[in-house]
Amino acid sequence: MRKTQKFNYGFTLLEMIISTGLFSVLVVSAIGIMLGVSNAQIKAANIQAIQDNIRFSLELITKEMRTGSNYQLTVKCSPPGSEISFTTSLGEPRTYFLDTDNKIIMRSVQNITSADCANPEKVAPLTSEEVLVDRLSFTLRGEAPGPADGQPRATLALKVRSRSAKYLLESSLDMQTTITQRLRDL
Repeated sequence: MRKTQKFNYGFTLLEMIISTGLFSVLVVSAIGIMLGVSNAQIKAANIQAIQDNIRFSLELITKEMRTGSNYQLTVKCSPPGSEISFTTSLGEPRTYFLDTDNKIIMRSVQNITSADCANPEKVAPLTSEEVLVDRLSFTLRGEAPGPADGQPRATLALKVRSRSAKYLLESSLDMQTTITQRLRDL
């Protein structure tokens, strides 16, 4: 008689526990890496949104101020130092100010009074809703017109941050630029 040998194919309990543990570690690591990459991408997108929005805003403000005249710090719509009024090269009045309630930069293309600060027919937002402006300040030098004024110039400084649901994904940026008037107020 011939004896047949029975082979048991399969895994032992110890082998199953070890393989399940290794698989779990790999899955948890992969999920952690994926979340990290996703958060980094969100943060990069926030930084890009801030830079694009503020670049557009600063270019518009500096272009109009560089060719404008009669810079004046005003306090119609925002605290002292957060608002500037001037005349554009086409002779139009222009005012930029910080809306401290909504944290956005506002622009007026006509003469405004304190009552017009929230009037959408007279003022319009310059920055988008995804960017919060924490600080906007203007400083004037050489503001007295005449040949000894030292060329009128304004320094604009601002602090902005992204509007993000998660605090850790917020991005902030401090910027400053100095604008020199092209034509002197003589």
